[in-house]
Amino acid sequence: MDRKRQRAWYRRRPFQIAAAVAVLGAAALAGYLSLPQSGTMDIEVRSLETGEVVRAPYQDYVPLRAEAVPLDTVYITAAAAGRVQAVAVSDGDTVAKGQALVYLVNPALTLDVSAREADISARLTDNSNQLMALKTAQENREQALADASYALSRAEQELQKRQTLREKGFINDAAVKPYADEVTYQRQRVAALKTAQTPDSEFYAGQRRQVQDNAQDLRRNLGDVRRGLDALTITAPAEGRLTAFGLKPGQAVKEGDPVGQVDSEGRYKLRAEVDEFYLQRLSEGQKAEASLHGQPVGVAVSKVFPQVTNGRVVAELQFVTPPPADLKRGETVDIRLKLGQTAPAILAPTGSWLTESGGAWVFVLNAKGDQATRRAVTVGRRNPEQVEILSGLRPGERIVTAGVSNLRNAQHLRLKPSQN
Repeated sequence: MDRKRQRAWYRRRPFQIAAAVAVLGAAALAGYLSLPQSGTMDIEVRSLETGEVVRAPYQDYVPLRAEAVPLDTVYITAAAAGRVQAVAVSDGDTVAKGQALVYLVNPALTLDVSAREADISARLTDNSNQLMALKTAQENREQALADASYALSRAEQELQKRQTLREKGFINDAAVKPYADEVTYQRQRVAALKTAQTPDSEFYAGQRRQVQDNAQDLRRNLGDVRRGLDALTITAPAEGRLTAFGLKPGQAVKEGDPVGQVDSEGRYKLRAEVDEFYLQRLSEGQKAEASLHGQPVGVAVSKVFPQVTNGRVVAELQFVTPPPADLKRGETVDIRLKLGQTAPAILAPTGSWLTESGGAWVFVLNAKGDQATRRAVTVGRRNPEQVEILSGLRPGERIVTAGVSNLRNAQHLRLKPSQN
């Protein structure tokens, strides 16, 4: 007799088993998807700062903090060594050009100047004597010519008389001959003196010029020597305000020592330090706007110093429009230096992310705002509020601008609500 075979339990409930398998698979998949990706770190939302990427006009400028400094500065140095005998002014005084500031004494210099003055004076006396001798010699030469010409005239007159007497038969030729010889002699003498007159005159003129030039040099040297004593009085080289001046009576001063400076009064320029990041974009003539005592004032870059010190370069700016009359030296001024034209661009907020990543990457939030993923970006120009995005971000996306300084190795962030 045949026995009735029973079906296996899993064959009797195929639909229930399939449903159970489906539920378990879904649960496993959900569990897998809920696992954090590699490099994911959890962080509280309140520890982050975020901002939105937008397309807007980019204002290409850099803010500067400048200082008002004198437009012109003239330094004062000691032209001679000495000891301070008296001080005529004080630091901060307004001085005129040529005004005496300090009186020095230097006995050795005084004696040296006196000796040199005496030597030059003696040489000037000798020079004068040489000129006098040349003048006398020339006058003697001219007098000799005049005497010879007069003697020739007298001889010719006597000869004429004797010739008349000979023609009348009172005397013979022998009596006339001595007078004829005298005339011939005097004519030769006058001719010789006249022949020598031109070269003699040129010689005397050359000698006079040389002696006069020597005298002029000696007088100039005498003036220089006397100015050596004038150097013991230190004077103001220009009109303005005396600063950095601190000499006291009895103080020793060496030749070439700086003793102060004179700054232009009421005329100023601005000096600012700029981050070396902008060095290649700085040039003379760039326009800027300064805020002075609540009113805008136009300025322009007048000089850019190429030296970089502690990551900063120095730029000088001159006023394009008149500054306020009450502007003071050392006053600080806020400046917006324009680097380029305003143009539309994709912009992201600035923040510590630029420093932390060097502008190479940023964390981008997802649509829900509960996760952020690290993404490579390329940045361009920047100002204190915005940075130009050349690639890697789209308008409307949100980025983490600050708060990830300790998460540089993370690739993903899971944002958690703040815990009270």
